[in-house]
Amino acid sequence: MIMTPLGARRVRGAGGGGKEIQMNRISLIDMKGSEAIGRRDLMRACIAAAAARPAVAQYPRLNPLPEGEAVVRPDGPVTDLFTGGNLFAVYNHDTSQAGNYRPFFHPILAPNHLAVTQNGEFPGSLRGHHWHRGLFIAHQKVNDVSFWEERAADCGKIVHLGFDLAESGPVGRLRQRLAWRDLAGRDLLQETRFIEARSGGANLRFLDLGLRLQALDRPVVFHKTMYNLLACRVPDSMCLPPQKERYTKLYGPLVNFQPMDRFGQITNSEGQQNEACGGARARWCDFSGPLLDGSVAGVALMDHPANPRFPTRWHNWNNMTIIASFTYDEPFELKPGQVLALNYRVVSHTGDARQAGIQEVWAQYSKTEPLAKEK
Repeated sequence: MIMTPLGARRVRGAGGGGKEIQMNRISLIDMKGSEAIGRRDLMRACIAAAAARPAVAQYPRLNPLPEGEAVVRPDGPVTDLFTGGNLFAVYNHDTSQAGNYRPFFHPILAPNHLAVTQNGEFPGSLRGHHWHRGLFIAHQKVNDVSFWEERAADCGKIVHLGFDLAESGPVGRLRQRLAWRDLAGRDLLQETRFIEARSGGANLRFLDLGLRLQALDRPVVFHKTMYNLLACRVPDSMCLPPQKERYTKLYGPLVNFQPMDRFGQITNSEGQQNEACGGARARWCDFSGPLLDGSVAGVALMDHPANPRFPTRWHNWNNMTIIASFTYDEPFELKPGQVLALNYRVVSHTGDARQAGIQEVWAQYSKTEPLAKEK
C-alpha cells in the first residue's frame, strides 16, 4: 500500500491566526499485510516522516495549544507532553494492538519545534530496523526473550497496564505500570516508569525517566548485549557522511538524507566523537546535527550517578542510534522479588552539545534525586 500527499492545509496557531502549510509528498512502503499499524498510526508516521515542520503543522489535532508551564494531555493511545505552551514529546503507549511491542516517545521536539527523533530506519514502513522507534526502552535478551526486535515469532512485549498519575504543573508527570511479558504470556518483570517533562530555558527541554524493574516469581537475567536499555534514533538529516552516502546510493527515493553537504556529530562527556563513542564509558552522549530547515539541534542521553555501573557504556548503532547500554560488558541478575532502579535524563536542544551546555546540564542533573529507587 502506498499513501501519498497530505497536501496543503490551513492550521490555527496559539495566537488565533491561520497560515497555510504545504506538507511534503511522501510514501509509506511495504505496509501491506502489516500487523502493526492502524490508520491513525499510519498518519502519524506519514507526518513524522515528512520534512520537519512546526509542531502545529505536523499535528493539527493539538489546537488549541495549552497554557501552562508543563501540560500532560492524554489523547487515546498517546499522551502529549507540552512545555511552555508548545509540544515537547508524544508518548505512544498503546500496546493493546497486535504488533505494538512497547511504548516509545516520538516525536521529541527541540525548542525550535522540529523533531530530533525518527520512527524507524525507513519511516512509515516495516523495512530494516523498524523497531528503532524514536526514544525507547528495551533489551535484546531477558531470560532468553528479546524485548528489542519486533518479530511476532520470537519477541516479548513491554505491556502498558495503566497510569497511576498524570499531572500538569511546573513539571509534567506520569507514573506508569508495565509488564515485561514473554511469548507464553508470562510476566517476567513488573515495571513502574516515572516520567517528568520540563523546560530548561530558551534552548533546552528535559525528559527525566526513572525505571523501577522488579523480578516476580523467578530469577531474571539481563544478558550481556550492546542492545539495551535506553536508545534514541535521530533523523536521517543528522547522520554522518558514510551513512548519508551509502543509504542514498542504495535506496534512492525511499530515503531523504538532505542536506548532503552537512553532517551530524556524536559527542560524549569524555570528549570522544562519532565511532569512538561506541563502547566507551561516559556520563552522557549527545547526537547533534542539521535538520531539514537548515537549523542545528540535537538530543543528549544522560546516565544518573545513582545507577549501577555508572558511568555506563554506550553503543553507537550505525551512526544513527545512540544507546545507553547497561549490560554491554556483563549480564545483570535479579533474584525473585529484587529490584533494579535506573534513571536517565533526555535533553532536546538547539545548537550542538557545546552550544547547548550539555556538560553543565549533566552536572546539574547529577545532583538531583533519582526518580526510581530500589525501595
